Amino acid sequence: MIDGVEVHVLVADDNVGILETTAAILRSVGYIVTEAQDGEAALEELNQKPFDVVVLDERMPKLNGTEVVRTMCPEPPPPVIVMASAYDFDLDFRQSLGTKVFKYLKKPVPPKVLIEAVGEALDSQRDVVA
Repeated sequence: MIDGVEVHVLVADDNVGILETTAAILRSVGYIVTEAQDGEAALEELNQKPFDVVVLDERMPKLNGTEVVRTMCPEPPPPVIVMASAYDFDLDFRQSLGTKVFKYLKKPVPPKVLIEAVGEALDSQRDVVA
């Protein structure tokens, strides 16, 4: 809970160690975190309940992060996407997703950077609503 408001974050990563660490970091600052081990599981979670922010690995089995972003239902309000990868996000990749991804992070993501990115994603959502 942040400022008396429940904040729901979906974390999707096929690397169990990164998934659990990312989830633990976000829980430590008060977010309610749901974990998904691949893109298909992430889409299932997104179809079952609303999330404020999605922290999404790009390279995952079944569906990669790009496929999840392109397939997810854009029902208002859509979650803010933070994409993470050990690989670089080149300009063509970023342009292919347009404004659907709020921020791109390079793995390994330091805890402080992760927390700041999710906070900024939430702030961007609040700016749209306000």
